[in-house]
Amino acid sequence: MLQVRVHDHHGVAAGVAQAGQHRGLLAEVPAEGQVAHRLVGGGQLDQRVQRLVRAAVVDVHDLVRTAGGGQFPAEGLVEFGDHLGLVEAWYDQTQSHRRSHRFHPSAPTRFLSRPELGVSFARRGERTKGRTVGSEQGTGVQDRPAQAGRAAPAAGLVVAAVFAASGVIRGTFPFGSVSRSTNDLGTQYIPFFAHLWDVLHGRAQGDLFFNWQSGFGVGFLGDYGVVLGSPLSLLVGLFPRDQIDLAVYVITVLKLSLAAAAMAVLLIKMHRGPRWVAAILGASYGVCGWAIDDGAYVPMWLDGLIALPLFFLVAEWSLRRTNRLLSVLVVGVFWVSNFYTAYMATIAGGIYLIARILTSDLSWVDRLRVVVRHGISFVLGIALSAPILLPVLMANRDATPSPPGIFTANEWSEFLSRLLPLSEGVGRTASLYVGTVALLLACTLPFNRAVPIRTKLVWVITTVLVTLSFRWAPTQAMWHGFDTPNGSQYREAFVLCGLIVVMGWLSVAYRLPGPIALLGGGALVAVIAVVSDGSPYLTEYAVSLLIVSGVVTVGALTIIWAVRRSPSLKRSKWPVAAAFTLVLAVVAVETTWSAVVTDEQRKEILSASLRPWDDRQTQRLDALEAAGDWPSYRTDPGTAVTPNDPVLLGGQGPGLYSSLLPHSLNETLTDLGFGWTGYGRANRDLDNPVVDAIFSVGARMHLNGGPPEFTRATVPPLVTVRPGLGTTQAPNVFVAQDRLLGTQVYQVPTYKGRRMPGGGSVTLEGQCRPGSKIFLNLPHTVGQVRQTGDPKWTDLLASRRPGVTTNSGVVGLGTTPASGAVSVEVKFLGNAKRGIAPRGAIGCLDETALAKAVETLRTTGATDVEAGGHSISATLPAGSQGYAVVAVPKLPGWSCSTGDGAAKTPRDFGGLIAVPLGDSADRIDCSYTPPGLRRGLALAAVAVAIAVGVALFGRMRRLRS
Repeated sequence: MLQVRVHDHHGVAAGVAQAGQHRGLLAEVPAEGQVAHRLVGGGQLDQRVQRLVRAAVVDVHDLVRTAGGGQFPAEGLVEFGDHLGLVEAWYDQTQSHRRSHRFHPSAPTRFLSRPELGVSFARRGERTKGRTVGSEQGTGVQDRPAQAGRAAPAAGLVVAAVFAASGVIRGTFPFGSVSRSTNDLGTQYIPFFAHLWDVLHGRAQGDLFFNWQSGFGVGFLGDYGVVLGSPLSLLVGLFPRDQIDLAVYVITVLKLSLAAAAMAVLLIKMHRGPRWVAAILGASYGVCGWAIDDGAYVPMWLDGLIALPLFFLVAEWSLRRTNRLLSVLVVGVFWVSNFYTAYMATIAGGIYLIARILTSDLSWVDRLRVVVRHGISFVLGIALSAPILLPVLMANRDATPSPPGIFTANEWSEFLSRLLPLSEGVGRTASLYVGTVALLLACTLPFNRAVPIRTKLVWVITTVLVTLSFRWAPTQAMWHGFDTPNGSQYREAFVLCGLIVVMGWLSVAYRLPGPIALLGGGALVAVIAVVSDGSPYLTEYAVSLLIVSGVVTVGALTIIWAVRRSPSLKRSKWPVAAAFTLVLAVVAVETTWSAVVTDEQRKEILSASLRPWDDRQTQRLDALEAAGDWPSYRTDPGTAVTPNDPVLLGGQGPGLYSSLLPHSLNETLTDLGFGWTGYGRANRDLDNPVVDAIFSVGARMHLNGGPPEFTRATVPPLVTVRPGLGTTQAPNVFVAQDRLLGTQVYQVPTYKGRRMPGGGSVTLEGQCRPGSKIFLNLPHTVGQVRQTGDPKWTDLLASRRPGVTTNSGVVGLGTTPASGAVSVEVKFLGNAKRGIAPRGAIGCLDETALAKAVETLRTTGATDVEAGGHSISATLPAGSQGYAVVAVPKLPGWSCSTGDGAAKTPRDFGGLIAVPLGDSADRIDCSYTPPGLRRGLALAAVAVAIAVGVALFGRMRRLRS
């Protein structure tokens, strides 16, 4: 047996030769102590040996590369800064005798596994039994898979416990009656999860491509990619429908825990060190300020929290030239899960890779190769996500725009205060809190003498530059895809949280910070606290908790440092275990308290928009299912609970709240008198008989505090036949409704305004046909309206920034009296606009004319309508001519055919689908394909072919050599 031992900084005692011209990897061993029965690349021993070898590498995943044909030299194998630790290899000849061989140094050999990947506490000493390398403190440092296998679950469990404990203290669902559904969580995301449940169980009207229930029929693949793209979203199907809130909560906890576990794995892969510190830092990342403040009620953003450490891990794989296919898969999965935060994590992954390269001993050529490998992994991974990504981007292109936000950097005191515990800015500042322990360890990095100077400089400068990028408008826009968001303007803050955690790990992994480093780090934390003094985002006990946590942490780490250097105590486990438990308690208590405060402060500004599912919701769901007869007619659930009631409760209506709501749909509904909120991205229902006739709404649910009530109406079928298509351009909503119906049913009177005493209200007076129904359209007015003499006021929907943020819909007021005099009172509220259009604000509906128009459309319309997941077909009366108008928004992706004809893009009739029937047709068939899907599938197929081809080529090349 010939044994070769490589010591840190000290070269080797002897060398191993490799035959021929082979240049590349000599050995790759997956774990300490494991045996490789062949050399990677098929390398052989020196000509005097001519036998295959077995190799065991203590430092896991070290890749050994030779310069070709020579031996390992006795000097210069390991450069200063490599810190590769103890590497052992032994070779066993299959001969009856063994000879000692003397090797002579030849060309230098390099380790390409990881630059500066050292053992923080490991003594470069003798190999012990099993998988443990003796440490300078007398305890063992285990191999990386074992470390990660324990640190990752521990970090995930701590995060789950902290998040659950904060809910118990606050009494939030599922531990109490307080709703978690803050802001968009209740109005948008939970309803979409409910729709996914329906799709998975075959109960939805639609499929992953199309959603028949919302917005009178819209694409769904884009919303799926934005909100539900994570594979974890599919877990919703395992829960009962009436436990949808619990399903979303469990998925949220899983995402937080996975983020913590992924960070723990990344830290140990990056540099070997104590697993308990990796677990603590992973947990600190999993419940960082951004995760609790921003991500907890926007669950799809949490995919970015998981992606960040995994994209860092992809960078590590690029350095090691391993896991090429897995790298592509990881990138693809998270770009599918949520492209928005994956984009931010991708930028951060590039920054991480640059820092790792700059701290390595690789040549510039090798560094360039690493960058190219990393870039190829991401290009192929993003291409792999194209079947979801391209439809999302196409839908985003066609979506209703929102006005760009205006970025204004906070004061430094406010910005830095968010690093401290018990701070909360409710979307107004960057949520940077990672816990006092992680912050303190990160601040010790510049003072830790065990860390190489270059490593300190690179990581400190990198973190400072990233911090500054949060303060400058151009780079801040870059982080958000050059679209400054409305609302929270620091959505990329999790990136800085991750970098702070990495800095903390580097300081510990090389060697536990000593008293000087701890004092230096504590001084930096104190400076941050002093600068933050007076910040409005610090709550009452923030500084006190910081001081207590800091003192306890410094004391515990000092105890560990002292024990490990005491000859009499260094083999004792209890003092170290007690100190570790103390640090863990600091993390658990502090993060739990911070989570509670964050939730309390957030609820004061962003109230819960939806109560947890209860018996009333189940009653409404069942009632809508019983009342419906899709696709014979639509059953409108309204938007009384959320703008997404059609997917939350069932039925089919205009309600839809989505960042991808098509702009053309918004324009169509606005022209017809619908109201909206959320910059036009949240449709509101319109209770209007003409609109019901246009969109075939045959039943409508009303919620008046008791059991749901329904009104029914006779309406045309979903597909009607028109002899021709006239213009749909109209001066007001009432004429627009007439033209889309095909018959004039409104009288639009002239009116005069009279200001009431006090100046807070106006009376509009006009003349209409007696018995007609009065409707009022004041889209940009904030206030209340009523017919004169009616004691009940009706609120207008517009509230904030009318015409930009909100828009009021048409309001029904009453019946025109026998005199024909119409008198409407308008009460203005607040300081909003008080202007009223001089004409077109009042419309009087002739119900008799409407009934005749409906009967005509029923007579000439489709005799049978069938709707599939993303298709619709209709049988028409024999000999139908003109146009078949489908009461579905005309969106990109629709194609229709008549009879046996070829499918063509339909025409637009006032925002609806219109299919030319030619000379005669008795059937139409329409199908929807998400725009970008076909190109996405082609790109993904190419990416798969290239990725597999590269992997197979590398495999064949290694086998040949």
